[in-house]
Amino acid sequence: MTNKTAEYQALVKHYASHIDKPVIAGLPCYEDHGRDVVLVDDKNVDHAVHDLLQSHYLGFDTESKPTFKKGERSHGISIIQISSPDTCYIFQMRNISDATVLGKIIGHQKIIKVGVGLKDDLNKLRTRYQFHPAAFVDLGTIFRAFGRRNSVGSKQLVALVLNKKLRKSKRATTSNWAVEKLSPLQIAYASDDAFSSVDVYLKLRAVFESHVALLDKHVLKLLDL
Repeated sequence: MTNKTAEYQALVKHYASHIDKPVIAGLPCYEDHGRDVVLVDDKNVDHAVHDLLQSHYLGFDTESKPTFKKGERSHGISIIQISSPDTCYIFQMRNISDATVLGKIIGHQKIIKVGVGLKDDLNKLRTRYQFHPAAFVDLGTIFRAFGRRNSVGSKQLVALVLNKKLRKSKRATTSNWAVEKLSPLQIAYASDDAFSSVDVYLKLRAVFESHVALLDKHVLKLLDL
């Protein structure tokens, strides 16, 4: 076995592993990145979309107003957060009168949008806005290709790949995302989800760039290598 093969196998083994909560708790905080976060409404939606179209890789997530009663209908997507490596734009859908402009990003076949657990998000985009999502990569798919059997969330991904601790406030998760004015906690939570997805993806690309000969074709395509 060559040194390169051994290094590759060690990486795959690490990414297929699980980091326990006490270990994650001791890691440095991910949130201290100091990047720009911009709330988007009708006034700046065109600028936001134009800026995001300049990036080849974007982090993507959505938030919806939670339901607490059995049989209560979902209110659909309240915000869509999309981030380049430098800036996160939080699209407040209640403040955007014509959402079709977002289709330029969501349907763009050459701009890769990265997130975690995207199936429900993409279904909502199709049914609510009639978007045609293209070039989306779910990070969980990459980790399953590495041999991971259980699902993997953002906290675990950030710990495994970035060696950082991502906050996941239950107060933010269960908050009303349809409010007119998002709280600082909501803004931080939403932007960190999008930022962390693109950060994890770019780190994986950098790590495996020197191991392309050992990656299978499916993973090569997912990582755009």
